[in-house]
Amino acid sequence: MLEVYRINVFYGDVHVLWDVSLKVAPREIVTVIGPNGAGKSTLLKALVNLQPAARKGREKEGGRIIFQGKNLVGLLPEETVRLGIAIVPEGARVFPEMTVLENLKMGSYIEAARTQRKETLEEVCELFPRLKERMQQKARTLSGGERQMLAIGRAFMSKPTLLLLDEPSLGLQPLLVTRTFEALAEINRRGVAVLLVEQNVQFALEVSHRAYVLENGRIVLTGKAEELLGSEHVKKSYLAV
Repeated sequence: MLEVYRINVFYGDVHVLWDVSLKVAPREIVTVIGPNGAGKSTLLKALVNLQPAARKGREKEGGRIIFQGKNLVGLLPEETVRLGIAIVPEGARVFPEMTVLENLKMGSYIEAARTQRKETLEEVCELFPRLKERMQQKARTLSGGERQMLAIGRAFMSKPTLLLLDEPSLGLQPLLVTRTFEALAEINRRGVAVLLVEQNVQFALEVSHRAYVLENGRIVLTGKAEELLGSEHVKKSYLAV
């Protein structure tokens, strides 16, 4: 479904991602773990062209980002949405003065999603029953966990085949972390592939099929999720074992 081949990303003269390659297969959950500042969020931004993956004049400029046979490099972010990619940025970003329902409808602005809006709204309510109870509330009145549910639900409203998430458990209470990952697993069971950037390594690897370790802008380790859970490097660096 998604094949990223040796992309490089720069912030000005700072080289942030170095020849990063990864793959996501249909109906797969893939996690990228790593320390703060490793370039995980930059990677997700590059995939939807919120941060360019190539610059002219660089010897090691960006390679290819192929999604369902189409090269995404150079496309506008809204074009990637139409192709079937949705992103949930870090920080549960919602439109605070809009109601929960209005926020969700904003997620289905592309034509293909608008035609299925009613059915997708019902799916979101199944995934997040708490949102169903708060449809007419302003988003600013929601708790942090509810705003994260709303952000994920809004992305799901675009009918993606690939969902990108940046630190969805950040700042959530343990019970809500569990429910968030349960919802992601259910979204995956409904046919959506997931690429997850997450610092809650234990939870992330438990729901994932495969994972990559990104350190200092480079992929240093990859494998099946259960293999990385048993990796001495992962245990020592990320699981405090």
